[in-house]
Amino acid sequence: MQSWNKFCMQGGFIEVSAKLPGAINNVPDAEHKSVTMNPNAVGEYTDPATKVKRVVTPQDRIIDGGYYPTWPGIWLLGNLGRALFAASTTRMWPWSYDACDPDLLDLAPHQVISACNATPGFGLNPNQGRGAPEIDILEGGGAAISSSIQLAPGMPDNYRRIPVGLPDEEPWGLNKYCVYGKGCKTPGANIADIPTSAFASRGHKSWYQGLKYAANNRCRPLDEEKQNYDQVYNFVKIGNLYKNVFDKEQMSASRDAHADLGLIDGKGPGHWGINSNGTCFPVSNGYIGAYLCDPDAKNPKCEAPRRDGVADTNQMPKFEYQMDAISANWDIGHEAYTTFYKYQVEWVVGNKTTNDGYIRWSLDGSPLFEIPATVLTSPPQRPEGSTASKNPVKVMIEEPMYIIFNVALAKAWGTTPPNIDVGPCRGNATHPPRNSWDYNKSNNICDSFPMYMEIDYIRVYQDTRTMHVGCDPPSHPTKEWIDGHIEWYTNANNPMIRVAGRASCHSDDDCTTDNIVVPPTGRCHNRRCECVQGFGGPRCTKFINIDTEASYGPSSVYPILLLVLSGAAVTYSQIRRRRWLHRVTTIAEANAGGATALSPPPTTSKPRRSGGDGDEDDDDVMASPVVAGIRRYYGPAHQSATGGQASTMA
Repeated sequence: MQSWNKFCMQGGFIEVSAKLPGAINNVPDAEHKSVTMNPNAVGEYTDPATKVKRVVTPQDRIIDGGYYPTWPGIWLLGNLGRALFAASTTRMWPWSYDACDPDLLDLAPHQVISACNATPGFGLNPNQGRGAPEIDILEGGGAAISSSIQLAPGMPDNYRRIPVGLPDEEPWGLNKYCVYGKGCKTPGANIADIPTSAFASRGHKSWYQGLKYAANNRCRPLDEEKQNYDQVYNFVKIGNLYKNVFDKEQMSASRDAHADLGLIDGKGPGHWGINSNGTCFPVSNGYIGAYLCDPDAKNPKCEAPRRDGVADTNQMPKFEYQMDAISANWDIGHEAYTTFYKYQVEWVVGNKTTNDGYIRWSLDGSPLFEIPATVLTSPPQRPEGSTASKNPVKVMIEEPMYIIFNVALAKAWGTTPPNIDVGPCRGNATHPPRNSWDYNKSNNICDSFPMYMEIDYIRVYQDTRTMHVGCDPPSHPTKEWIDGHIEWYTNANNPMIRVAGRASCHSDDDCTTDNIVVPPTGRCHNRRCECVQGFGGPRCTKFINIDTEASYGPSSVYPILLLVLSGAAVTYSQIRRRRWLHRVTTIAEANAGGATALSPPPTTSKPRRSGGDGDEDDDDVMASPVVAGIRRYYGPAHQSATGGQASTMA
């Protein structure tokens, strides 16, 4: 499910109450005739080496990730890119770059809406770089959850880890996947700037600096993972980290050599980056991005470079660019699959001058991971006079973003269904071997389908002074661009359809524009918005452009016409009031000196005629004053509980 082009936000506090999908059927039910063998679900585990059996609690970490074969996601994406519509995301995802740097002009052709373009058209702001960055509230499953942002342009090679090399050559080829467990033998391939000696020749720091990590204390602590802040700080202060792998005495538990070690929120007693309790702790993700290319690109960094001598397909404009994933994986217990956890993201764009924005992930109010704006806006740079590549300065994510939540299965992700190299979930006639452990396990996992991600609610809170709702804000317009490239965002099965009302509501105020000059544009009926003719959108806030079926926003002539008519009505009302006051004053003066004062119009006087001769000039009869609140809708009034008109009837 997704809210593309319907509900977007710029900043906010997003809270999702969710259970993740997995093999949790520890008793038979209507959908699962058998019981899972998942040790975390049945609450018992036998060590295969020692044969010792132990009790497993809901807070214990996941023992076997195979019983959690799906890839759930709850995430945000910039409205200029529609998920699964590749034409809309090509050269758009995940750019968060608003510069035309003379030293980096080669980036401009690869960003479809570049800050180097003074006349972008389509209602876009001149010289404003745009894109569709991504914020993952949670992604993945199994033993850990990934929380991340993905954005472009990524850092050049001289600011990244050292590529996996010959020390990690295996009989079957280069073991490039060793980075995910941070167990590579190539110096510098596991963690940026670790060991110090492998990166000394660069003359500058590598990767993103000052990321903040904190523990997930909703899992059982392990003594062997506890850290001492003073011990870690002293090693980091010396700055000579000599091991190629993580050492809990030398660096943050996050496996990030440049992690922030300050007091959490400046108060303490806990420190960012230090696993003082030995509980589950976020770890810097081994996946740090990808090099994106068009199908004809021959760059060896592309996932599938075109071979020499093979003709180009010319399917799309040429592009090649690095994107970065700033990501942390944090372990969870089985409880996350059986209990509604409150996953939270606080996204503050902040002030560009002070760079006080941030994105923070929390679990039920306890922080887990934070990316300060300065991480993006003040990256490491080459030394003065160096000929090395310059590091692009990105902006804190500020695009209008929409919400997506989904569950997927795939071969390429960290959690996969059984027998992915064979095909069907249960394998085939020869794989896995009949009656083997793998055969019994894979069939048991397949018996646990269907698996569900359950969502209780998704809530968004905002500081309305600095945060906004809307998919087409003036600061970052999207409407005309989407209209002008509608074939990128739609297909035969997913056409652009106008939406008129149907949003949930509590009162008429939930179903109209905030413009007090414009008459009410909708009402709340049976807790659903209903729009007046000419207005649309879930909350009746968009003026429908009747000139084209594809549009969903206002044509400028209609708001102008409404404004003129409203102004004329106000002027006419004021003239009538002055004429009436003048007449009252004249009569009062005529009766001065003992005459009877003019009485106010009786409340029982007949209402004005709705038509007929002389109706427009009848100033002698006043309508009865309205005691109840004015009903903000021009259709039939709501019926009251007694069958009469609702009390808000005008």
